[in-house]
Amino acid sequence: MNALGSIFPSTISVLAPLLPVALAGLATEYVGVLNIALEGLILLGGFTFVLVGSQAGATLGLLAAMIVAAATSWFSDRFAVKTKADPFVVGLGLNLLAPGIVSLVSQASFGTKGVVPVSQLATSRLFSSMEGLPAFIGTLVGHRQSDYLAIFFALLVALVLGTTPFGLRLRATGTNPDALRLAGLDPDRTRSQAFALSGLACGVSGAVLAAGIGAWVPNLSAGRGWIALVAIYLGGRRLGGTIVATAVFAMLMAAAGAGQAIPGAQADLLMALPYLLTACVVVIGSWLRRRPFWKRP
Repeated sequence: MNALGSIFPSTISVLAPLLPVALAGLATEYVGVLNIALEGLILLGGFTFVLVGSQAGATLGLLAAMIVAAATSWFSDRFAVKTKADPFVVGLGLNLLAPGIVSLVSQASFGTKGVVPVSQLATSRLFSSMEGLPAFIGTLVGHRQSDYLAIFFALLVALVLGTTPFGLRLRATGTNPDALRLAGLDPDRTRSQAFALSGLACGVSGAVLAAGIGAWVPNLSAGRGWIALVAIYLGGRRLGGTIVATAVFAMLMAAAGAGQAIPGAQADLLMALPYLLTACVVVIGSWLRRRPFWKRP
């Protein structure tokens, strides 16, 4: 398969761990407090998967990753509420704290702060014999079990956010909490539930990333939390828009990876392009918000 032809299958592999994170951030955006700590939660989820999975198996490792990330996210929100701290600052603090905690536990548990190979946790590819199928169907087969799991979980979260009473309560918390109180519901509790759901999704993403390479690698998240936040912004803070924006970013990242196979291509420059686009989107979006293009000077 040539470099161009590998972009679409690679997009699925890139999208699998990225989409749950974007929906994780969207869940908290619905309640009016965007979870900035996505990057740190991915790291905690990935390391917990390796730590527990290496001793108890992949299934328990995945459950532990989800629980630890969800509990951490829930606690960070409760801390911000109880202390009246800025949630943005609390989230940034968690992003800075998570790598340090992981390094200390990794040194104590594995004797290293670097790469921890766990080949027994690496997931196999499914339907590999069907990769020769033409067009769209061919891009959907031959991926790792963990990729299919992540996409399934992301679709489940999307259904919860878009079609259930819980998703409606999340949006009501962010837009009209007084109406929620009149209905006998607690907006603070709903907000905490949104953060817990956010942590669950990030835990799945971290576990999928670790399972995909069969190892714990420092900086496993590689900026995916920040890209997810921009995808929410670019998608207009809406479910459909966020999914489309995330898919676009995944395709760009896949194209950057495939482009490294082109002779003479600058690998470092290609890998930086998705992140450069992320920065451009933030700057342009901020400028448009301050000075809408439909208004004359």
